[in-house]
Amino acid sequence: MGKIRFETLVPAELLQEVNGRSLVYQPVGSMEWHGPHMGMGMDTVNAYSVAVETAKRTGGVVMPPLYIGTETLRDPETLRKLGFTGTEQITGMDFPYNAVKSFYWPPILFESIVRQQTQMLLGMGFRQIVWLNGHGADKQLEILQRICKEYSQLSGCCVMTMMSLVEGCGASIGHAGLVETAIFDYLCPEAVELDRLPPKPEKIYTAQYGIADSETFEKGPNEDYSVRYDPRDATPELGRHIVEYTVDVCARLVEEAWQKQCQPQGLANES
Repeated sequence: MGKIRFETLVPAELLQEVNGRSLVYQPVGSMEWHGPHMGMGMDTVNAYSVAVETAKRTGGVVMPPLYIGTETLRDPETLRKLGFTGTEQITGMDFPYNAVKSFYWPPILFESIVRQQTQMLLGMGFRQIVWLNGHGADKQLEILQRICKEYSQLSGCCVMTMMSLVEGCGASIGHAGLVETAIFDYLCPEAVELDRLPPKPEKIYTAQYGIADSETFEKGPNEDYSVRYDPRDATPELGRHIVEYTVDVCARLVEEAWQKQCQPQGLANES
């Protein structure tokens, strides 16, 4: 197997990739609060790791990850689901009890960077560009999907986006909960310190710790606004399983998009 990381390719190798499979992965994530027990780079570390492992199967090269993510103010209904009154001004996961703030880039700046990076990769000659996204914010998803659709239509190339976490991995996806903690414990164990969470059986409350289940966002909280899927149950073995499952899904979607002459919007929604 040849080199995968873009930054290590000499010009002759780069041209060989562009004129060959012509596939490039661009991981993007965030630097965001992930509870008191995890490092803030989880989204991007995961996206980069999934990109590298997927490239080993599909061919192509992987760009250095972009540690940038965007967010917007939470609407009152979502705030109430998370255990707040609904009147607070809260952006993303920057809850009042958090010890530090996240690095949320303004949407207009995030969009500008994504657009410019896409233009440069197309200008280099890549015919399939995969934005592998680790941050599930609605605004980030909307920007990536819109730009991918736009540049696919303008260029005739396959510009697509997908998540580095997918449903069906065997556990419920959430923010800083069981799944993300397990993944980070597998990929970067020095970034996980579970003893910074209260000992069991004390409950973990969403508003207090900035940890939330997918069900809370989608359907609503349980009776006491506590976390359903406990990050203290995370293991690196579970994290490895989730990453391997995700790589399987991403590799399939990338190859299907190439074979079907690019249907990026549908693929983004499927993933």
